[in-house]
Amino acid sequence: MLKTSLASTEDESARMEVERANAEEKMTILEKSVMQLHTKTKAIRDDIINHASQQKTIEKSSANLIKQTKVAYETISKKEVEIEDIANEISRVRIDNLNTESQNDLLKKKLEDLINELKDKERDVEKFEGEIKQQHIKIAKKQHKVDRLNRQLDELKKKNGEDENAGPLEAKKNNIEKEINEKEEEITQVQKEWIAN
Repeated sequence: MLKTSLASTEDESARMEVERANAEEKMTILEKSVMQLHTKTKAIRDDIINHASQQKTIEKSSANLIKQTKVAYETISKKEVEIEDIANEISRVRIDNLNTESQNDLLKKKLEDLINELKDKERDVEKFEGEIKQQHIKIAKKQHKVDRLNRQLDELKKKNGEDENAGPLEAKKNNIEKEINEKEEEITQVQKEWIAN
């Protein structure tokens, strides 16, 4: 009976040893699985952290890009306003140039007209000066004739006293003096016309 009990205990012990070995093997497998799971979990956690970090970096980059884009759009808007202002200034300058050219053309035409008018006046002056010179020559001749007649009259008066021959000579002298006065009036009129023009 003791042998049976001992055999039974040994069997039980062997069976327990097998179960313990199985349990240890399972434990080893479980530990390996836990370690693998832990490794995988850590890898997943690291991936999540990396992803989150990348996401943050992307978000920051996006925010920076949005900010830079906004600044770029503002700069573009300012440049467009500057371009518009410059285009308007160019248009104003072109209009001013056209107006200046038109004004210059008018002034050139006016200058040409004034030069032509001045030439006409100079010709008139030359003509009037020529006429005045001719009139002066005629007056000088008439005056010379009057002087000669006066001398003749004086000689006759001395010779004959106040005789009847003095009458026609006096009348002739008076006529010549009248002609001289008329010529002087003509000269004065010509000078007035010349000054008025």
